[in-house]
Amino acid sequence: MKKILTLAIALVMVFAIAAPAFASGWDIDPEPAKDIKDITLKVQALSVDEVSNTTWNGGKGYAILEKTYPVIAGTAVHAVITVTIPKKANLSDDMISYMAKNLLKLKIETSNLNVTKLAASGTNGWNDPNAQSVITFGAGNEGYTFSFEIVGTAKASDKDAKIIAKLGVYNEWENDVFVFEKGGKEYKVWNDRPTYFDIRNTKTNNGFEFEVDKNGASDNAKLINSGVVKYDGQDYKVTKGFNNVLEFVGADGNNITSGTLYNNLKAVMDEIYGVLGFDYDGAKYMTRAHYEKFFGTVMEGTDGLTYPAGYVAELVTDDPTAKPPQTGDNASVVGFVMIAVALVAAAAVTVKKVRA
Repeated sequence: MKKILTLAIALVMVFAIAAPAFASGWDIDPEPAKDIKDITLKVQALSVDEVSNTTWNGGKGYAILEKTYPVIAGTAVHAVITVTIPKKANLSDDMISYMAKNLLKLKIETSNLNVTKLAASGTNGWNDPNAQSVITFGAGNEGYTFSFEIVGTAKASDKDAKIIAKLGVYNEWENDVFVFEKGGKEYKVWNDRPTYFDIRNTKTNNGFEFEVDKNGASDNAKLINSGVVKYDGQDYKVTKGFNNVLEFVGADGNNITSGTLYNNLKAVMDEIYGVLGFDYDGAKYMTRAHYEKFFGTVMEGTDGLTYPAGYVAELVTDDPTAKPPQTGDNASVVGFVMIAVALVAAAAVTVKKVRA
């Protein structure tokens, strides 16, 4: 009996842990990011001290290093990120459009590094001794090269120090509005009210309004009975009638159950649900982060440097209170599920042996 109880507990662990990971209802894969081909991104390690033989084209007396070096806490690092944007005639129409919308951005990320300097300059005369880690390239930046000089020191001795540069086209929330493309169509999402997401086809202005709670959650029944189809300038509430059949309610309070208008309303709802990957009973959560995850990155290129850890502390194993160094990374949900599955398998084998 105890073995069966163990098996039951393990099964509960599997489903309890897995449920939050698969409860969102967004049954789609993130839009695959395209590689940036028009624009050049390069990250190079530089010498810390100035040298006589200048090799960095930024006009500074620092040599470009062929490889990085090991670091411990306090070790200085020096690098430059270079972005070269061709002239407008050599850019794709899509990239010209993206830059005109200020969607092209450089994102500079570091780990295990205290950044003491981030200075930007450009062949267009731009100079910023205190640049931000996210830089937008808009119309007018075509035909220029931009450099971002980074100086810093390693924080810890037992971790790699990294400098990562990401150059891409990113859809992001701006003034409670998020715009993205899917299937050759453009969609706009409004989230100006915390518990509502209004998503529409920008060409037709038809769409669907979802209602959720402050955390983005909504049970399926509430979603259906509070959702609104936006069609031809009018609002139509969604509900379910006899035998759980989908119906719509107009401003006059009458139920729409068939006919041309019904088909048009359902087509709008099907379009929006299809874009988001929902079935009528599958949209349980909707947050801004969902849109960023699935539709945020349009295209991206990355480059970076890794300065390997110069020292790793050894664990004193004869000390019962000693703990291994922490990486700071949390175990994934899938990892916990795999542990639970292993427990189930072990319990099943035990039960089989007892009965044999």
